[in-house]
Amino acid sequence: MNQDRKKELLKKFAERSLSPSEEQEFWEMAASGEYMSLLDDEADLDISQTISTPDDIGDSIASIKYNLTAKIRADKRKSLKPLLRIAAAIAAVLLIFAGIKGYQYYRYVQDTKTFITVQASVGKTLRVVLPDSSSVTVSSGSVLRYPKAFPTDERRVYLQTGEAFFEVTKNPKKPFSVESGELQTTALGTSFTVKYNPVHHWSKVNLYTGKVAITPTDKSSSRSSVYLSPGKAYEYAAGGGTLSSFTLKPFNPLTTGLAFERTSFKEAIYKMSSWYKINIEFDKVATRNFTVNGDFNGKKAEEVLSSLAFIYQLKLTKKDSLTYEFITQSRY
Repeated sequence: MNQDRKKELLKKFAERSLSPSEEQEFWEMAASGEYMSLLDDEADLDISQTISTPDDIGDSIASIKYNLTAKIRADKRKSLKPLLRIAAAIAAVLLIFAGIKGYQYYRYVQDTKTFITVQASVGKTLRVVLPDSSSVTVSSGSVLRYPKAFPTDERRVYLQTGEAFFEVTKNPKKPFSVESGELQTTALGTSFTVKYNPVHHWSKVNLYTGKVAITPTDKSSSRSSVYLSPGKAYEYAAGGGTLSSFTLKPFNPLTTGLAFERTSFKEAIYKMSSWYKINIEFDKVATRNFTVNGDFNGKKAEEVLSSLAFIYQLKLTKKDSLTYEFITQSRY
């Protein structure tokens, strides 16, 4: 980068007139140290002495100005006007302090806009460590999105489908939220599962430790917040929610894989749908009193569904390569 371009960027930085592309070029110059040659340049630099800097180094500006002024006045060999020379020197020295940090902040802002998508393969679970050191176990077939860096005021991730177990690092200044369809689950330092089926607009939150608040993602909604304590669950579907209790166990619930213990037929089917990346249609009313028990790990989708059809006297049909339907006796 030639000197004229460096001066132009420095001048625009002082005037706050950098374009987005020039802003990136400027911070790359700051990070590389290329601005240092401006201190030895003999040409006039029309730069304001008032330069915006990060808040945490603002207290050092006065001493920097004082030291630079004394140094420049003592050096009679310099041909630049003292005022302009001080302005250029202050700008450059402040960049020494703020340049790397500014570039890192610029990259940080870009990272908050950059999302990582995690999708677990069929039959596999993934453990992901988030930018704040919280961890997430993502179940088979589930999809989770999160930013490469969390912004300063919150930690927000998105469960697009399936099930995930969250172990949240406590940070009272930055609440941790999971969005799953129409629900937002917020915690500080907590462990909980979130289950979400986007096809049926169904969500369920089970709390294991700490506390969570569950609110609508739609800010205009009149629904009240729901607060859970350990051992409590909240299920939401068809515009309404219900509270229930479950037995707490001292381990990550997703480690059991595709195993069920007195699980409602509906919830088991939703988990199988995401686990195998298929769609399963069924009569929610006719099956509302069914419960599922058993370990189905390592079994193929059709094998599991055929077993359920036999147990509950349902007819299983395959509508296409990714869609199955359970038909109750009254319909065949």
